[in-house]
Amino acid sequence: MRPTLYLKLSCNQMQLFHLQSGRELLLPADPPFSNQRLLVADFAAAQHLLQRGLNQILPKRFLRIRRKPQLLIQPLEHLEAGLSQAEERTLLELGLCCGARKVRLHLGQELDSAGVLAKLRS
Repeated sequence: MRPTLYLKLSCNQMQLFHLQSGRELLLPADPPFSNQRLLVADFAAAQHLLQRGLNQILPKRFLRIRRKPQLLIQPLEHLEAGLSQAEERTLLELGLCCGARKVRLHLGQELDSAGVLAKLRS
């Protein structure tokens, strides 16, 4: 089964859940990737933080190769007027650049494991 991850994105903080194992990581940003206007203002810093989290939460397989995960990203802040196309693309690219096979965005209430799987199937 392909690893399934749920990323909750806040200002300068990521919360990453691995659905199959139940593992959870809280990743504070250093250096910061958000600013007053944008949730992801520094793409490289956000990418580095997410990659570090993926390396910690996903087990390595034979010859240090691991299966590409599917990822649901939920931004939790800077949503007053919704997301622009540029912000949506930034979040999708963030997941793809870190090696996810499938990336989806979710705006709304936080989800449980069944909700995450349902969103990734649609």
